[in-house]
Parts: sequence; structure tokens; C-alpha cells
Amino acid sequence: MAGLALALSLAVVGRADTPMPADPLHDAERSVVRVVTISLDATGAPVGMETGSGFAVASGLVVTNHHMVQGSADAAEVETFVIPERDAGGQSERASVKQTWTDADLALLAAPGLASPPLTITITSPGKEAVVRALGFPGVTDSLRSLPLAEILRPQETYVTAGSIALFSRTAPGGAKIDTIFHTAPINPGNSGGPLIDACGRVIGVNTWGAGAQLGDDGQMTTPQGQFIATHSSVLARFLADAQVKALYATGPCVPASVQTLEDRLKGDESAIAGEKDEITKLQGDLQTAGTREKQLGESLSLVTGGLGLLLVIVIALRFIPRPRSKARAAPAPGETAHS
Repeated sequence: MAGLALALSLAVVGRADTPMPADPLHDAERSVVRVVTISLDATGAPVGMETGSGFAVASGLVVTNHHMVQGSADAAEVETFVIPERDAGGQSERASVKQTWTDADLALLAAPGLASPPLTITITSPGKEAVVRALGFPGVTDSLRSLPLAEILRPQETYVTAGSIALFSRTAPGGAKIDTIFHTAPINPGNSGGPLIDACGRVIGVNTWGAGAQLGDDGQMTTPQGQFIATHSSVLARFLADAQVKALYATGPCVPASVQTLEDRLKGDESAIAGEKDEITKLQGDLQTAGTREKQLGESLSLVTGGLGLLLVIVIALRFIPRPRSKARAAPAPGETAHS
């Protein structure tokens, strides 16, 4: 036990890489943690260890599955640790169970020194076939990479799988009346308690179940495909409200950043086009006004020209009209004076 606790206590992030550009998936990954539960017997000796996943919902608070913190059936004591994702910073933290909801398989852990940023939760469900992603730390991935225990207990990169929503159900596996999401993003043991997120990086569910191989009545083994189940975020919201946790919530449908950028660009283009249309309309109005004035000026000039022409004709005509001549007076008789 001492060796495990020491390894967990010394698991510190030591990365100094250039920060990656912010995006919804990377931001969500930084909020995910590995949950490690160590079962101890009455003497304090470890009798079992289980690993799963969780995610920060507020400063120093983590949500995971209830079955992740139960420990072994024969455990006298259970110790829980949370290990942040490698880009989140910080180190492994001893956690205490603050609140549980057995029927919904949810647990709230308190880890005051945890640096992982809280995830945003939305109760607005995407439609069927919407792209979703499951984030966590499946144990089979650690096994395939042959990671030693000391490496597993250090901050690691989050494992991400993508799929789509297949079904919304009001009944959880086992028959409990709990809203659940059936999806096709593969999860394995170790993913328990990790978030199911939409394309905007918002929590829409808590991954809890996966259908394993089953032995039929005829003795045949069947392996279900694509049967992965998450507790709906509306159930999570009720759980956090009961625990008086001030989590981050978002409403409305998911609009990815790339789509939002395109929509903003289209709106800007539409505004520019509308401005150009207004300018063209104004120019057309100015041209129409100028045409009207030109027409009026032309008509005025025509009237003036016509008047001048008529006046000229009148003047010419007056010059050629013959004037009447005066009659000559008779010469005076002899002896008469001009005066008489």
C-alpha cells in the first residue's frame, strides 16, 4: 500500500511543450481525470486496485461512477486518488467521496488541490446520429501499451473514441428509471465515469455501462456491438443540484466553432452586400434625378430655341413687308405764296 500511495503522490506532470491551439476537444480532455481506487484490508494491506475515469465539474470537484469508489467487497477501507490529464498540470490528488447516488451510479469526489478545469454541462440533447465522443482511460489501452504501474499512475493523455447517438432511453440497464443515452462511441473498463461530449465539448452524459459478451441458452457466446450507455446529463444536473455544486451549464444546440466562424463570415458578407445594394440604389436614384433634370433642361432649351427662331422669322418678315408711299402735293399757282 505504501508503495502505491507513494507512486500516486509523486505522479507529477512535467511537460513543457508548446501549448496546443484551443479547441473544444482539447479543452475537454484537460478536464478528464483518471480515478484510482485502492481497497485495504483490516491490516492496511492492499487487496485490490481499480481504475476508472472522471471529470471536473467545479474547482476541486470531480464526478465519476459510484461503482468506481465502492472498492472490493472484502475491503475494510477504500482510498481514492484522482490523476489529472497530462496537459492539465498539477499532480495526483487524494480524494474523498462527498456524495453518491446509487441508482444513477454517480459519485462526487472532493480533491481541493486539483487543477483540472471544469467541463461545461448541457441538458440540450443533440439529435440521433449526432457525433459524440467518449473520453477516459480504458485499462485495455494501458495493457496493450504494456505500461508499468508507475507509468499508469502518472498523468497520461486521454483516450478518445467517436460515435453517434443511437437511442434515448428512460430506462437504464437493470430496469431503473434513469434517463440514459445509447451511443456507438466505444468504451471499455476504465472508461467508467468519463464524460460523453458533443461536438462543442459539452457534457451530455456520463459513460457507465457497456454490453459485454453473453452466454445464450443454447450455449453460444454472443458479443453485442455498439451497445454503450451513458447516464443522461439531465440526471447529472439533478445530482449536482442536490449536492449544491455550482457547475457550468450551457443551453441551446451545439454550434461548432468552425460553423460559427462561417456563419459570422456569411453575416458580414451579407451586411457588406446590403451596403453595396444601398449604394447602388442611391446611385441609381442620383442618375434618375440627373436624367430628369437633363430632360427638363432639354425641353427648356427647345422652347427657347423655338421662340428665338420664331422671333427671327418675324423680324425677317417685317423687313420684307412693303411700306405705303406719301402722295406728292400740287405746285402753287402764280401769285400764290406757299403760305396761302
